[in-house]
Amino acid sequence: MNYLWLCHNNTYIDMNKSAREKEAVLSVFAELVRPLMRVAFEYGISASEIAGVVRRTYIQSLEARLADQKRATTDARLAVVAGLAKSDVTALREALRAGAPHSLRASVSLDQVANLLTVWHTHTGFSGAYGLAMELDLVPTAGSPRRSFRELVDMACPGADIEALLDELVASESVEVLDSVTVRCLSRAHLPHGADVKRIERVGRLLASVTSSFVHNLLRVAPEPLYFERAVVSDDLISEAGRDKFLALAGERGQELLTELDTFLTRLAATEGSQAGKKYGVGVYFFEDTSTGSAREVRAEPKDERTSRTVSPVEEIDVLAGLGHKK
Repeated sequence: MNYLWLCHNNTYIDMNKSAREKEAVLSVFAELVRPLMRVAFEYGISASEIAGVVRRTYIQSLEARLADQKRATTDARLAVVAGLAKSDVTALREALRAGAPHSLRASVSLDQVANLLTVWHTHTGFSGAYGLAMELDLVPTAGSPRRSFRELVDMACPGADIEALLDELVASESVEVLDSVTVRCLSRAHLPHGADVKRIERVGRLLASVTSSFVHNLLRVAPEPLYFERAVVSDDLISEAGRDKFLALAGERGQELLTELDTFLTRLAATEGSQAGKKYGVGVYFFEDTSTGSAREVRAEPKDERTSRTVSPVEEIDVLAGLGHKK
């Protein structure tokens, strides 16, 4: 859905340019999420759960934006702007108010997992000689001589979420799924991997900080400052040995820089501390360039001018309209 910004001089945004910019922004979202897919797969997070988190965050941010603009924040208005059904918006806002977890899947208790593994290894219908757990069909299959995983769940944990149980068992490496048709038990003991929650939360905070900095530079207007934004990438493809040498140097010099900046911040707080202020920082990180372009790349530097976009008196028609460039 395309909207226009109506300017006081009756000129309109070039909609072709706006469409190109919108596509570029959507590509930013894709590039931002793509590296996180490995984490999603590792923790058994589904596409629908990720979509649910995005919708929920979108509605939360949109509600805050409308409130700042002194506009109505009814479910109907949010639904129109977000392009969602009103019932979906109502459910999302209720989940936000209730502080519901992001996950859409049913939780699995350790007791359920333990009961399932016990039945699998002790019940004559699911175990063979010497208490060896039989292989099961992933889904009930007509004419199959084997019983199904669903039958095991129905007997061991009536009413439990079958998919959630299977995900937990696979994640803990208690079972494996072969060729998408067979479930094989690997261990009678359930040993869930210790999730480093604090480390995961730290990743979220750092990614949010990096993204916020880039967004600030993209959308800033005078007299907002341009945040420091630099990167260096090897012009040529280098070996793993070369990577390790670069990594060692970057770690050494990066630590020296951060130590120096930390000392400066400690002194700065004595003269520039303010209860009404904000916290600021600089991050140094090593990365692998995964761009699909050629090995050599011209690195664009941020512009030094104070204003990064045109500022003009406009009457906003769409609260989600992007940059206010005039034709």
